[in-house]
Amino acid sequence: MTGLREALTIEDAEVNAALSRVVQAGGDTSALMSEIGAAMLFSVQRRFETETGPGGSAWPRHAPRTARQRAQRRSRGTAPLTPKLLRDSNRLYSSITQDVSAATAAVGTNVVYAAIHQTGGVITQYPQSRKVRFRKVAGRLRFARKAHKRAVEKPVTFGTRTIVIPARPYLGFSDADRATILALAEAHFADAAEGRA
Repeated sequence: MTGLREALTIEDAEVNAALSRVVQAGGDTSALMSEIGAAMLFSVQRRFETETGPGGSAWPRHAPRTARQRAQRRSRGTAPLTPKLLRDSNRLYSSITQDVSAATAAVGTNVVYAAIHQTGGVITQYPQSRKVRFRKVAGRLRFARKAHKRAVEKPVTFGTRTIVIPARPYLGFSDADRATILALAEAHFADAAEGRA
């Protein structure tokens, strides 16, 4: 997970106490952190599948216009179009990884646009002018490739517009995550106390 990074740190007294007990018992925390990282990665992937945040609340649906546009498209490139939120190209979903060490377990992504989907926000597109190539097909204008021989180039100006992206949190720490981490820590503590770790 290199590159642009926004950190979300979880400080939970009970989880930290359970992890400290494993360390004091002389257990190998790298195996524990690996299991915690895997559990958190699975939890984040499940949020994409269920389209819910860490607290269990459903993600906001697409705006009606966006939903209509997506329904009219059959595919995106060579990949079939999925009706799932935040899964248009699957780039964000596929980029979620874990990073573990003997003392830490982290789950995240290095995709630049990941933060705006996590926290929400407003994107402002400033005015711009471009030349666009058109061709006529059955009396209607269509976009044309550069190599098309009968294309006409026209200047097109786009005004300022803002796009509101609602927050769809996928990273975070739920009560179920907390219970899973505590159970893993207690199991490793028991193994360390009995000399199995």
